[in-house]
Parts: sequence; structure tokens; C-alpha cells
Amino acid sequence: MPVITIDMGLGQASEEQKKRLINRFTEESVEITGLPADKFIVLINELPHENIGVGGRPLKELIARV
Repeated sequence: MPVITIDMGLGQASEEQKKRLINRFTEESVEITGLPADKFIVLINELPHENIGVGGRPLKELIARV
């Protein structure tokens, strides 16, 4: 079974947005591969902002500056 993994910051997407991501990633994968939708697994990993680095700096620091 193909596994699609989405990593994002904690709280960056609502439950509804996550449902849409799961649906759209699955739909596109079915169209591209021809495999049935029930063969795909979509995992959404939500990471704390201090565990994400952008440009050599923790995302938590970058968010605090905005």
C-alpha cells in the first residue's frame, strides 16, 4: 500500500483542512497511478514549531517575530 506523508507545524491546519488534504492527495494519487483509493494511506504528522527549522532558525522563533 502506498503511504503519503504530510509533515506540518502543529495547529497549521484545521480538522476540515486535514480532511481536504487527505481527500485531494488520495484523488490525485488514484488518477496518476490508477490504483484504487482504498490502497492509499495518508499520514499527517503535526510537529511542534521548535522541531521545525527554516533558514537555519527554529520556526518557533520566526513566528514570534511576526
